[in-house]
This record gives sequence, structure tokens and C-alpha cells, in this order.
Amino acid sequence: MEVVITRLTPYKEKDYIVNALSAEGFITFRASGALGVKSKFAGKLFLYAFVDIEVKDTKLGYSLTNIESLNNIAKIFTDYNKIIALNLIGEIIQKTIKDDESAIETFSLVKNVLKGLPTTNHLYSMIYLFISNLLRLLGLGLVVDKCVSCGKKEAIIGVDYYRGGLICGNCANQDTMYLSPESIKILRYAFMIDEEQLFRHEFETQEVKELLKRIIKQIEETYNFKIISNDLLS
Repeated sequence: MEVVITRLTPYKEKDYIVNALSAEGFITFRASGALGVKSKFAGKLFLYAFVDIEVKDTKLGYSLTNIESLNNIAKIFTDYNKIIALNLIGEIIQKTIKDDESAIETFSLVKNVLKGLPTTNHLYSMIYLFISNLLRLLGLGLVVDKCVSCGKKEAIIGVDYYRGGLICGNCANQDTMYLSPESIKILRYAFMIDEEQLFRHEFETQEVKELLKRIIKQIEETYNFKIISNDLLS
């Protein structure tokens, strides 16, 4: 079973209780002896790891019997910005995906972003496209084909995250984030693609950084939490 580990809780002296995200929803299992220096799980059980697991059903619940990494984690752990990106993605997963229904709906997206993270050279673009897709799947996507206020398709000048979409010049107010034509194209694209297209495009770094900063703020305000890793991403 392919899973993404979302929580590791030490249990007794050498065990972990592991919470993970899967294509079938959330799963919890015990990794006996995982904290031991000679554990066969050593180096494979870590927060936000994308792994293939085998578990057995016991009287005390599921117990881990085997685990294999499904992405090249060494390429993440030797790159500071990718370590930060991994933690940022993980923080967002933890705070936004709360039930089995949303877990099932978003697992393919989460899986693809973690598979591609070790090798991508388009880090900011990837993170922005991931967050946009996640919001869309969770029912929080922006209206990007017209002005969210009046429905006009021409003269779009920016976005209003509080009203939930693009804004034309006539409907702009103090909450409007004015965008360049290129940034409007990036925003539209981000909310229209699916997870298979996460790594196909690299956007201009400064423009996507500004969009990324604002969409992260939207998540923080919507879910009422602080994404700590965002302050570390250079």
C-alpha cells in the first residue's frame, strides 16, 4: 500500500504509532522497534515520507511488517530548499486534509508532488501549482474564467481572494491584488490543470513568488494556522 506519513508518535521505548494518508483514506499502524538502532525500518520512517508499506492485522490493530521508499529522498535531504519545501507541503497536508473523503480525493496529487520533489528544478512553480490544485480539490478553488463579482470576461486586472476569484477593473476595491497579465495567466493555469501537469512548466520566479506568498496567506486565514516553513523558503 502506498502511503504518505503524516505523523510519527513515539510509543513505549522503541515503537512508533504512525498516521498516514493513502488512496483509501487515513490509516494508523504500529512500527514495532522502529526507534531501535538496528531496526529494519531505520532510515525509511520519517515525517512526510512517501513509502510502500506492508501491514498485518493484529488484535492491537495494524502492525508494520515492511516498508520501502518510493522517491529518492537523498536528493531532498541534500538540498536545503527542498527540505523546506517538503516540510511546507507536509504542514499544508496536515492542516487541510482532515477526513477520509478529502484524503481519497487528494492522495494522487500529494503522491505526485512528493514523487517529483527530489528531481524538480522548478521548486516555486511546483509548490504554487500543488497548493492551487489542493484548494481546487478541497472545494476552495478560485473563479478564473471570469470576474467573480460581475461575470465579465474582459478587462481582468487582478484577483480578490476574499471574493474568491479574478476581478475586472470595474469591480476592483481595496481587497483587490493587482496582477500583471503574465501573473493572471499563471493564476488561471494553476487552477485549471490537474496533478499530472505539476512539473511541466516553470514560471518566472519573482512573479510566482508573489502569487505563492498570497495563496499561502489564504490557506493560513482559511484554516487559522501559521505555516512555519514558509518563512524559511528563500
